Amino acid sequence: MKGFDISNKYVFLILGLLLIYGCGRVQDVTRPEPSSPPLRVTMIYPSDCVGTAAYCTAFHIGVQAAEEELGIALTEVNGIENDPVATEMLLKEAAQNSDIVLTAGYQMGDVLARVAPEFPDVKFAIFDVVLDIPNVASVNYKSNEGSFLVGAIAGLKSESNKIGYIGGADVPLLHEFEAGYIAGIHAVNPEADITIEYISEDATGFGLPDKAKELALSQYENGIDVIYVAAGGSGQGVLEAAQAQQQFIIWVDANGNHLAPGLVLTSMTKEIPTSVQRIIQETVEGNFMAGVRYFGLADGGVSYAVDEHNQPLLSEDLIATVESLKVKIIAGEIVVPDTISLPRE
Repeated sequence: MKGFDISNKYVFLILGLLLIYGCGRVQDVTRPEPSSPPLRVTMIYPSDCVGTAAYCTAFHIGVQAAEEELGIALTEVNGIENDPVATEMLLKEAAQNSDIVLTAGYQMGDVLARVAPEFPDVKFAIFDVVLDIPNVASVNYKSNEGSFLVGAIAGLKSESNKIGYIGGADVPLLHEFEAGYIAGIHAVNPEADITIEYISEDATGFGLPDKAKELALSQYENGIDVIYVAAGGSGQGVLEAAQAQQQFIIWVDANGNHLAPGLVLTSMTKEIPTSVQRIIQETVEGNFMAGVRYFGLADGGVSYAVDEHNQPLLSEDLIATVESLKVKIIAGEIVVPDTISLPRE
């Protein structure tokens, strides 16, 4: 009996050692690898424009969605309007604390062109600016194509045969909208009388809704019954004028049909949130692609909006005509201009 007790002690000892050793091995095998830190993303807006301009708000929606879906570490910064020195400092600071820095707007182009080469290991993305720099993704939209289609809608819908356009800044980027819009109007209504006005010569025009309203009221009072506005935060002033005069307005950058149902004839939409998410996801996956890219009608980068808020304004025949034009643009049968002749007639 005594020997039996000793052997049992050894058995229990061996079993205990095996159990301890085995647990150690299991822990070694299943120990989780340390997770990689989240991608550090900074979005620098051209000004304090989120919530007041559809353009900036679209970028905000895009980066917020990327934060939620991709788990990035996001920082959002407002640029200093018309202060390139201060904006350059913001870009440099962001570059020192980010894996990728995003920005947008023609006014950011020259600044980024100076900063990006100083930080070759940092990735940058800029929207609506053509920059061919090794560490910069330059994302552009064929706004002229979308503007062509809303121009056709304006040309078909106008009863006075007087049609207007109000841009924020008299610069090449906005000339693309103007050129496409005019071409679209003339494609369906070659006799239309078109008035073109810009709020300012520079980016200040995107933040002057009172001046935009004044210009729009004057156009409406002169018989114009459709105005296409591409003016950032100043678009609110044109919207107020449209509501005061009960005339049509065409919105831009995002779907604004709901802003004044029955008065917003349509919206020229740019798929900014999707593009922003795409760039960030590519970077997260290690597939960041520098270089210049264009998104247009063919890939859904631009379009025009039809929904419950404006569908009653657009007849089936009108939509059929616009869709026919869209097919021809995609097929290359219609080449939409993206520049204008200066001086204007």
